[in-house]
Amino acid sequence: MSLNYKAPAYNDKQIDLAAIDVLNTIIFSQNSELYKKLVIDEQKLRFLGGGAMDTHDPYLISIQASFIDQKDFQYVRDQITLTIENVKKNGVDEKILEETRSNLKYSYAMSIDNPNAIANSLSHYIYLTGDPESLNKTYALYDKVTVEDIKMVANKYYVDNALTIATISADENGGVE
Repeated sequence: MSLNYKAPAYNDKQIDLAAIDVLNTIIFSQNSELYKKLVIDEQKLRFLGGGAMDTHDPYLISIQASFIDQKDFQYVRDQITLTIENVKKNGVDEKILEETRSNLKYSYAMSIDNPNAIANSLSHYIYLTGDPESLNKTYALYDKVTVEDIKMVANKYYVDNALTIATISADENGGVE
């Protein structure tokens, strides 16, 4: 199953995509409470993940789930929705926010450990803006993401009228409402 919300185009001057990246990491990473619940404890899923791509044009925030049993489609969709709704109302824990911002920034820094990785990463940002400094601007935005920014993007982008659900299922409606 894939839940796809409309996302903004890449912009190294606005906090939206950085906040979306942080939010997706908090909610859908292997360290998240939702991942622990659905993948490890309840064993409803093989995989849970989410993210948005940096693109010139508005694209998608995609949340992917690989199921063990298709009868759990609706339950998992409901758990994802409940988690997002909780963030909309209550935000996220400040300590988890700080740890996530740090992890995103430093795991990226550790991944560019050779000339090829550096060139590939830099070319991505040059492609998006024509400015190699865009890479630094983007990662500087991560440091600025606040709990209020997380709530703002959750309320702005994770909305039902911007949602498309895709499933691979023998059922005509895919098992999700």
